[in-house]
Amino acid sequence: MRVEMNDTNLMPSPAAVPKAMTRSRRCKYPVQHGVRATLFLFWMCGLLLLHLPFSTIAREETKLPNECTVENGEETCNADATSSSSTSQEAELLRARGLEPMTVDIGHGEETFWTYTTPDVSSFYQQAPGTMKAQHMTFNGLTGKFVNLSPQKLRLFWDPNDGRDGVYIGDAAPFGPTGTATYPTHAFYFTPFNDPNQRLNKFVVSSKTSVYVYDPVADGTADLSSWTPAERDLYQLQTENLKFAQQYKQKTGRDWLALYGRRERPLHKMWDATHFGQTHYVNTNQTHFHTIPPADKLKETNSQSGGCTRRLGPDEPRILSEYRNEEVLSLKMTVISCAPRAFEILDFLSEAEVDHILELATKMDLRESLTGAAGDTGTAKVENTRTSRNTWITRSMSPIVDSIYRRAADLLQMDEALFRSRLKSKDDSDQNATDLIGSKLNIAEDLQLVHYDVSQQYTPHHDFSFPATQGRQKARFATLLLYLNDDLKGGETSFPRWKNVGSSKPLLVKPQKGKAVLFYSILPDGNYDDLSQHAAQPVLDGEKWLTNLWIWDPVK
Repeated sequence: MRVEMNDTNLMPSPAAVPKAMTRSRRCKYPVQHGVRATLFLFWMCGLLLLHLPFSTIAREETKLPNECTVENGEETCNADATSSSSTSQEAELLRARGLEPMTVDIGHGEETFWTYTTPDVSSFYQQAPGTMKAQHMTFNGLTGKFVNLSPQKLRLFWDPNDGRDGVYIGDAAPFGPTGTATYPTHAFYFTPFNDPNQRLNKFVVSSKTSVYVYDPVADGTADLSSWTPAERDLYQLQTENLKFAQQYKQKTGRDWLALYGRRERPLHKMWDATHFGQTHYVNTNQTHFHTIPPADKLKETNSQSGGCTRRLGPDEPRILSEYRNEEVLSLKMTVISCAPRAFEILDFLSEAEVDHILELATKMDLRESLTGAAGDTGTAKVENTRTSRNTWITRSMSPIVDSIYRRAADLLQMDEALFRSRLKSKDDSDQNATDLIGSKLNIAEDLQLVHYDVSQQYTPHHDFSFPATQGRQKARFATLLLYLNDDLKGGETSFPRWKNVGSSKPLLVKPQKGKAVLFYSILPDGNYDDLSQHAAQPVLDGEKWLTNLWIWDPVK
């Protein structure tokens, strides 16, 4: 794979940037400075092997100045100067990603956290800061995060406030969160897990607040001293997170939706989106299929040489090359929104590839779509907010689907091996991918194939969910939407909260056969992006076919 970028678009891969030197004392795996330098070298070597051309760009950007002198054939290096240069270079790379240092204190002394603040909307039009004013959007929805600071599992309900019973939303583990898309004035309450009639509290959503906390210690209904040490530790983790959240919001104007000290910055690359119409180009050898190969040929190819698990070197022939176009496919990405960060890619799929996916759909059972992400702390459920039908297509289903996954990996500047399990792999290059994320598991979901009939829709929602307190705070990082038809009215993908100066209405992306839309659900500082809220508009005439790929960070 080769990457072409304008000078203004050149951004080093996040994986080439080590985390900030100062991190919370609560990190499960604390990293000392010496180890961090070693990890930095491993990351760089891993990237070089995974995507050589792009990594070469990143490596050139991160090369440190020479702090050594040579006298009489012997080299002498100033360790302090080298360390200082490394820290300075690290800071330079973080600033290149739009991050700025913030000093925080949550009770353990001052710490440094690199925050992301949404740029002034004027910069989205390449104008001087302060010269333009963002539109006030007509849509006023937002995410609601509800945190349970008790040692008991609780259930969250929406209160209709009209005498009817509450509507179940999801479960919150002990000292954990649950959440949903919501609106100002909506009311919610927690109940004990086995007693939905006992309301423990009530939350009323406001337009400027996304995080709501049930704290039985603060309201005097629980005694902290009666809890176990492990429970007190989790309580402290969450209360310190709330202290950090106050300082973060004061700095950025945005609610902190993640968990400080556990949720790190994204490990994977994020494409830059500094202004509307900005373009990036990615060249990939995963070219279009112009003809669908015979079924026996597809089956034979899929069963040979490990199927979708095969590692294809840059000089190896493409699979089923006689059914494919030229040796290089150039993908053009165009920024359609800067906040949230979203891109349009025309002709990501060929006509034959679209037909192949739809042919697969005829052999599968489509069922009512559920809400809730895999790994969500709540429970996936059927709701009238989502009225489509869907099914799932695995990467191993055919060589054509496998090629689409590899093309998507190139677009995202990620190793395709991350998009499949490597539990049984003995390939050294696959091991590099495993070392990068610290796991052999797949970070890509199966392709979700979705069908909408007339009037069916998916109301505004987020693709991220709030993970449990324990673990690495895994979450959906990027969404790639692939449109499979355009002979319909309505059915647009909308971003109702995009920052712009020209319209108070949602950004509407019209379905176009073969087109892809990429957007991120996580910000460069690791926070979840509330502005990534999006919807599938109702189909007015005809039907809509769509498939999407979700990528997780750091693991799934």
